[in-house]
Amino acid sequence: MGEFIQVVDDRNKELLDLPLLGVSVQKVFIPSIANTVGTDMSKYKILSRNEFTYIPDTYRRGDKIGVALLKSYDKALVSQAYTTFKIIDENQLNPDYLMMWFTRPEFDRYARYHSIGSVREVFDWEDMCSVELPVPSIEKQRELVAQYQAVENKIKVNEQICEKLEATAQTLYKQWFVDFEFPNEEGKPYKSSGGAMVYNQELEKEIPGGWEVVKVKDFCDEMKNGATPSRDNLDYWNSRDIPWLKTGEISNNVVFDSEEYISKEGFKNSSTKLIPSDSVLMAMYGATAGQLAYLKKELTTNQACCAMISSDKNKMSFLYYALLNQQNHIVTLANGGAQANLSKQIIEELNLILPQDMDNNQLEKFSYLIEEKAIKTQENQKLTLLQSLLLSRLATMEG
Repeated sequence: MGEFIQVVDDRNKELLDLPLLGVSVQKVFIPSIANTVGTDMSKYKILSRNEFTYIPDTYRRGDKIGVALLKSYDKALVSQAYTTFKIIDENQLNPDYLMMWFTRPEFDRYARYHSIGSVREVFDWEDMCSVELPVPSIEKQRELVAQYQAVENKIKVNEQICEKLEATAQTLYKQWFVDFEFPNEEGKPYKSSGGAMVYNQELEKEIPGGWEVVKVKDFCDEMKNGATPSRDNLDYWNSRDIPWLKTGEISNNVVFDSEEYISKEGFKNSSTKLIPSDSVLMAMYGATAGQLAYLKKELTTNQACCAMISSDKNKMSFLYYALLNQQNHIVTLANGGAQANLSKQIIEELNLILPQDMDNNQLEKFSYLIEEKAIKTQENQKLTLLQSLLLSRLATMEG
C-alpha cells in the first residue's frame, strides 16, 4: 500500500478553531473528550476531508485498530500522537474503497499480529505501508463503494425509523398513562377536560377514576430467571441447538437471536428455561441493570435476566414501554456491594397504572409500534450481513 499513500503532518500553527476529534474502535471519528485547557494547540495535526488517521499503539484497544476517514468536515484537528495520511492519487485508489478494506475484520487481525513492542504494541507507518490489498480499476472500486454505501445508507434510514417509532411509543405512553390525557368519550384529553381524578395512597398521587395499580407479577402470566450450564462441560456448548442470551445483548432492543447457543444436553442439565417469543426481558446485574429487550424468538437466558411472560403479546408490548418509561426509577432500586443488582422480586413488585377494563385497542397501538420496530431491526441485521459479504469480496478482487 505504500506506493499509494503518504504521511500528512500539517500542524495547527495558526491556531485555527477547528473541531477536535478522536478515533473509536468502530473506525469513526468522535468528538474528543481530552481536556485541552492550557494545551499548546499548535502541535495538533490538521486533517482534511478524505484524509485518514490511525492510532499506532494497539495494546489497549482490544482486537480493533482505530482508523478512520474524514468525511463530515472540510478540516478537523486530531492528536499529535495519531498518524495522519492521505492517498497520493485518488484516481488510482479511492479513499472509500481503502476505508472498506480497513473495515474488514481480517485487517484488524493482520494489524494486531504485526504490532510489536515489549512495553506497548505498535503498528507503525512501515507496517501500514506493507499492507497488501487488491487494487482493481478505479471504476470497479467506485462500483463497490457505491454498493456498500447504498447498504450503509439503508441501515441508517432504518435506524432513524426505529428512533421515531420508539419516540412515538414513549410519547403515547406518557400522554395516556402518565399525564392521563387519553381521549375521553368525546375524544378530548381526559384530565385537562375535567376527567375525574382520585387520590391513590400507594402512589401518593391522583390517578383517573376507575383506574387501579397493578403489580408486574400480577400483570404477567409468569416470570422466570435464567441460568448458565456449566462452562466446564464442553458438551453443553458444542452445538447450536438452543439460543442462550446474555445481559450484554439486552439494550432496549428487539432480540431475534443470541450470540451463544447451548446444546439440548446443556439445557437438560441446567435450570435455565425456555422463554417464549413476545416476552419482555430485563437485565438485573451491573452496568446493564434495568435494560430491556422484547423477544421475537424463543430462547434461554442466563441468570442475570428476568423474563416477563404473557400469552397476550399486546400486553407485552405495553409492558415493554411501561417499564421503559420507569427505567430511571428502576435503576435506583438496584442494590448491592461491588455492583448494583436488581432481583426478580424487585421487578415483580413494580407498579403499573391501568384502567380496570383495559381497552385492547389501546394496547394494539403499542403492539403495532414494536412490530414495526422489529421489522426494521431484522432488516438491518440482514443488511449488516450483506455488508460483511461485500467486504469479504474485496479479498477476491483482481488488481
